[in-house]
Amino acid sequence: REDIAPWLAPTASTLGQAVASYGRKNLRCALDAVATLADSAGDALKNPAVASALLAPLLQKWESGGDNQVDLYQLLECVTSVTMGVGLGAQEFAAPMFNRALTLARRALQTRDASERDAGNSGLDFGYEPDHVVCALDLLSGICDGVGAGAASLVASDPDGVREAIVKSITDQKSPGVRRSAFALVGDVAKAPGAGQHLVPILAHIVDAAVANLEPTMVQAYNMGACNNACWSMGETAMAFPPETMAPHAARLASAFARVLSQTMVHRSLSENAAIALGRFALRTPEAIQTGFAQFVTPWCQALRRLRDGTEKEHAFAGLVALCRAAPDAATTGVAPMMHAIASWQRVRDPELHANLLAVMRHYESALGAELWAELANALGPATIKKLGAFATNVG
Repeated sequence: REDIAPWLAPTASTLGQAVASYGRKNLRCALDAVATLADSAGDALKNPAVASALLAPLLQKWESGGDNQVDLYQLLECVTSVTMGVGLGAQEFAAPMFNRALTLARRALQTRDASERDAGNSGLDFGYEPDHVVCALDLLSGICDGVGAGAASLVASDPDGVREAIVKSITDQKSPGVRRSAFALVGDVAKAPGAGQHLVPILAHIVDAAVANLEPTMVQAYNMGACNNACWSMGETAMAFPPETMAPHAARLASAFARVLSQTMVHRSLSENAAIALGRFALRTPEAIQTGFAQFVTPWCQALRRLRDGTEKEHAFAGLVALCRAAPDAATTGVAPMMHAIASWQRVRDPELHANLLAVMRHYESALGAELWAELANALGPATIKKLGAFATNVG
């Protein structure tokens, strides 16, 4: 990434010219090259001049070809990659892109609804393309993620339209891809400062759809993207919305996350996302989910130990601390997996969290008593005991 930085501006300019001038056959190669550049250039791409060099010809291609062009999906995938890569550098283009993508998504969903109402009776081909919904939703997500706080004004420009697109997409009965992209949009809108408030009127619908996608019959390979994004987006809402907004939904969602964690042969990414989401609800609404703590503490801690150090792991373990404080006796049966989970840390960056986890360890050591704690230490094994011993200094 450092090597490409000096050459990024002329490379972006050349690729932008290629996008503008190439015909369909060679355009695909140009789009692949632009997307690869956007995905690999890192922070060097966060430059308004680079954004203009790439986005202006891409958007002109979209405008000239319309929403029914054959390569629309690949074109908008490329626009999304560039938008996410340039971040705030895309601010100049954000509003027209957002409005155009939202219009595309809503129009495609209306076509889907008309086709379903007709149910083949008229013999008409309504021309519904689920991929058009997917690429439009992905672009909306990419814009919200890229421009950060700037997303609030974009969503506020048509909140009803955004809500309509989300509700129709998260409840799509036939396309896991549409549901996956819709939940991604929910999460990106929720975490954008000032934008999440526009989701509150449809929060119950979002929660219903998330819980439905986490039912055992839906936790299948074909639907894994939707399951992962359902967990992730609900965790984002837990962190973004006031606790009193999420508390009425917390128990249902916690039960859904816990059910996922208790299933066998669940994809690792889903168990990690469920563990993080459960931790975030535990952090924000511990009282609302403490009654189930005894049932899910063991599978939850087993998943927590597999998380990589970082912000999401910090949130999850802060939630564990909050539940241990709210219902300390409920975790007694899960002390062993809890100690394994705490031992999984390489280094805790947050001194307060580190101190709280040490306090949790000491509490259960005292609660169990010397004899039971010695038995536990023997069961944990020397490797874990050594890591727990070193945990006191693994901070900062």
